[in-house]
Amino acid sequence: MEHQSEYAQQSHCQHLSSSLRSAKNGNGDAFNSLSGRWKAGTRGVDGTSTVTRFISGVVGLLLLVAIPTASAQLQVGDNLEMKAGGLFTLGYAGDYGNEIQSSHGLNFGLDGTLSGSYYNPSFLSFNVTPYYNQSRANSNYQSLTGASGVTATANLFTGSHFPGSVSYRDDYNSTGTFGLTGQPDFTTHGHGQGFGVGWSALVPGLPTLSASYSQGNGSGTIYGTDQETGSDTKLFNVRSTYAIEGFRLNGFYDHNTLHSTYPEFLAGEQESVSDTSGHDFGFGANRNLPINGSFYVNYSRSEATTDFLGSADNTTNYTTSTETSGVTFHPLQKLSLFANQSYTDNLSGYFNQNLINGGTVETPFNLGTGSRSFTVGGGATYQFTNYLSTQGQATYYDQYYFDKSYTGTYISGTVNYARRIFDMFTFSASVVEQSNGQGSNSVGFIGNANYFRRIKGWETSGTFSYAQNVQSVLITYTTSYYNYSGRLHRRFGHGLAWIASFNGSHSGLTNQPGSSNDSKSYSTSFSMRRFTVTGNYTQASGNSILTSNGLVPLPPTPGVPESDLITFAGDSYGGGISATPLRRLTLSATYSRAISNTLSSATSSHNNTEIFNAQMQYHLRRIGLLSGFTRFTQSISAGGAPPGTANSYFVGVSRWFDFF
Repeated sequence: MEHQSEYAQQSHCQHLSSSLRSAKNGNGDAFNSLSGRWKAGTRGVDGTSTVTRFISGVVGLLLLVAIPTASAQLQVGDNLEMKAGGLFTLGYAGDYGNEIQSSHGLNFGLDGTLSGSYYNPSFLSFNVTPYYNQSRANSNYQSLTGASGVTATANLFTGSHFPGSVSYRDDYNSTGTFGLTGQPDFTTHGHGQGFGVGWSALVPGLPTLSASYSQGNGSGTIYGTDQETGSDTKLFNVRSTYAIEGFRLNGFYDHNTLHSTYPEFLAGEQESVSDTSGHDFGFGANRNLPINGSFYVNYSRSEATTDFLGSADNTTNYTTSTETSGVTFHPLQKLSLFANQSYTDNLSGYFNQNLINGGTVETPFNLGTGSRSFTVGGGATYQFTNYLSTQGQATYYDQYYFDKSYTGTYISGTVNYARRIFDMFTFSASVVEQSNGQGSNSVGFIGNANYFRRIKGWETSGTFSYAQNVQSVLITYTTSYYNYSGRLHRRFGHGLAWIASFNGSHSGLTNQPGSSNDSKSYSTSFSMRRFTVTGNYTQASGNSILTSNGLVPLPPTPGVPESDLITFAGDSYGGGISATPLRRLTLSATYSRAISNTLSSATSSHNNTEIFNAQMQYHLRRIGLLSGFTRFTQSISAGGAPPGTANSYFVGVSRWFDFF
């Protein structure tokens, strides 16, 4: 749903990562802040006085008329080179609604860029991107509010043995989203900022060393409620690698703190705040072996503590150590052999780590005191022909959870056939025989099929995957799922084309009713040379948990307290139309609506979000004529406030300037 670009040096934390990000999506401004997808800021820009708006409009008019264009790079002294430009927008704009202060008048906007280098680009290079009042329907950011801010990065000593980087971001009064699984997200408005710095030492013959630090904070209000979401995070990590005597060694250390505030209509609390802190470290090695072989070994240890403040305050913590190793050999061109082993001394912590990676703050899994797991296995793969291969594998489990010990074995056989049958199908199939050591034996099945066929100008394709009663991480539980997709494409000539597609998925624990998640989506488009129509429909339901990324599907794993579950169900639909009736003239309109229900142990809510947007753009050289209208409505029944509405319109002109 969102196209994302990393804003700061990203942490590679395996168990506690929560990086600062920023993004733009097709429906609006989405400058994400700190491991959450909600936005940051206040409403100040839209509350700008009429005098301020008039002054900014006059300034914009003077800039559009008076500033000459330039294309040469500016040289300052002997060492500093810079290049700057920007898209200036001037027009008449207005906005009104119960979530913003109504206003209208002349409006000035800027989306600029400044880049350059000092002495040499490899010594110091920088890029600064300021934007101001990027809020109307003509805006690239498509924000409902007057989004303003700046992004800046600098790279030092690029290409040397000691490269470094610094980044900064501030997003003011921006529009963003708080995630809802499988549906368009809840829309928010707020403020966020962040800072990051990174440095590396890459000296030949010595171990590499890379370190980075990032911090940031953000807060936002969800339209249709008076409830705020927010987060404040700090990340520090160190990485090192070294090669010696054929061994490739690596090590890491990460430290993370995260403060989060949840919206009441999902958390069911008057105030839900959580604080998580933790760290992890680890090391590993790998090496090539004779007979075209290789091996690896890795160890990691993680610790985390979470304090949750709500109607039921609680503190959770875990410490987990995990070790894995494996070896592979390739004695013959067609034969491969492999073996692997793993040990985890805390299964509850192991699952919690995976959720913390996704932004979860509460600790939902509890498999009992002393839960642990040991597995060892091996197998072989043989390639009969270029199209036919097979694999056999056996795995032994020794686990302890829910205060009981379990042992079991899994034996599986797989066949892959990659050549199309009847010029249409390829497939793979696996049979799994399992025993959990408790007198329960069963057989599982995994199948995958792919389809592609051209039929008299029609291009058809599809996939289907199915699994029944196959192993999960815990040997007394099995999972089942099916996934499917299809696509139909036809070109009619004279620029006409039609595409239709669908996909769906269903997954859950075989022996635990109510643990499944389900989703379906359908889309279609019809296009001509100058005309395109699109439509889509999505449906999703299942169990989720509340995280700083919004609602996230619950992995098919037992041990989750019912009080932590949030059941969701939702439908969304929408469509769009775009046309280019004349050269350089573009007309477009889009509409989307999402209806959902959420139910937790403390509260339930019926939610509705609608967005309509229309635009007109006409470009002549560096000048563009622009107009647009956006209407937004969002209601959340548990929010305790009337539906939030916001409307904005704009008619104006834009021009790109190269200052130097």
